[in-house]
Amino acid sequence: MNKRKKYIKQKIVILCAFILGILIAIYIKTLNPQKVYITLEEKKNLEHKIEIENKQIEKLRNIKLEYEKDLEAYEQKSLNEKSVKELMEYELSYLKDVTGESKVIGDGIIITIKDSENDLKENQNPNELIVHDIDILRIVNDLKKAGAIAISINGERLLTLSKIKCSGSTIKVNDTTYGQPFIIKAIGDLNTLKASVISPQSYTNILQEVYGIYIKVEEENDIIINSFKKYE
Repeated sequence: MNKRKKYIKQKIVILCAFILGILIAIYIKTLNPQKVYITLEEKKNLEHKIEIENKQIEKLRNIKLEYEKDLEAYEQKSLNEKSVKELMEYELSYLKDVTGESKVIGDGIIITIKDSENDLKENQNPNELIVHDIDILRIVNDLKKAGAIAISINGERLLTLSKIKCSGSTIKVNDTTYGQPFIIKAIGDLNTLKASVISPQSYTNILQEVYGIYIKVEEENDIIINSFKKYE
C-alpha cells in the first residue's frame, strides 16, 4: 500500500509540473516582443491553440483530482485499518484480562487475612473469630466494585464463575484447597482499591474492629497475577 501511495504522489507532482509548464509557455507567447502586431488569422490560430491547451490543462487537472482522491482513499483506508486493528487488539487484551486468559501485571494491594487471635469471650460464638468463605467473598466483591482488573487468592486466579467454599479452617477456590493465611492480591487503581478495604464503612474494617480478625493491607507496585492456567 505504501508503494501505491508513493506512486500516486509522484504522478500528482509530475502533472502539476506539466500544467505549470504549459501555463508558462502560453504566458511567454503573449509577451513575445517580435509579435506586437498580429493578423486576424494569426489571432484565430493563437486562440485555437490556447483553447486546445486549456482543454488539455483541464483534462490534466481532472486527472490530478482523480489521483488525489485515490491518495486520500488509500490514506483513509490505511488509517481505518490501523484504528480497527488497534481497537481489536485492545479489546482482545481486555477480554483476556477479565476472563483470566492472560497474566496481569500492575499496581494494587495485597490483603493478608487469618483467624482472630483474641481470646474467646464468655458466651461468644467461636465462629465469630474464624474467617469464613462469606468473608472472603464479601471482600472480593468489594474489590470488584472498586474496579479490580484481576484478583487472586493464594495465587489462584479468580474468574467470573469461580467458587469460594469454606472447609473447616481452609477454603476451596475453584477446585483447590488453601490454608491460612489467605492472601488476596488485586490489581487496579491503587487508591480506589485501598479505600474499599480500609474505610470505616468497609466490610474489612468491621471484621477487624468488631471480630478481631487479622487483616493486613499493603500497597505494592508491579503485582503479578498469573492466568488461571497455572501450569502454562
